Amino acid sequence: MTSTASHSATPPHGRPGPGGASGAPAPEGALPEGTLPEGTLPAGAGPWSVRSVESGRGRAAMELYQYGELTDVVVAARLAPHLLRGARHCPSAGRSRHVLAWGRLAADGAAPAVVFTGRRPFRRVRSTAEVVTVAGRFWLAWAQGPFDAVRVEHPAGGTAERLPLERVRGRGAA
Repeated sequence: MTSTASHSATPPHGRPGPGGASGAPAPEGALPEGTLPEGTLPAGAGPWSVRSVESGRGRAAMELYQYGELTDVVVAARLAPHLLRGARHCPSAGRSRHVLAWGRLAADGAAPAVVFTGRRPFRRVRSTAEVVTVAGRFWLAWAQGPFDAVRVEHPAGGTAERLPLERVRGRGAA
């Protein structure tokens, strides 16, 4: 199933669903495996991609896609105090995971400090992620490792925001 955002200038194209890998013909307009919906850019090493859109009223938005399907839309808002919008993880090779966090930039335009954290037997794991800005209003950060949570903080200090990473099932998993 492919989701379409009503405000989207170019809706995402269909991709083969769980039945598409079984040898059944792909639906008309479906993209080949590994191809992104039109106008999107890859986000990290996992199944994610993003697209920046601008409405007629001048409000920017960032669309987040997962396996080519619209997963989240973040709209620029000057009054929103929260920097962290969402965080996910999906399986990678071995015990590792691909992880992604995203949100809005602070009102002053500063990118937040993003740290992914996790626990393993007898030790804690943490990694400071590189933050990439999107359209001057949003940010993305990704990493690979045994992480299960993310912490985001404005560089000037203040209250840190934390979220557990939401699990993403593999493509075709029920």
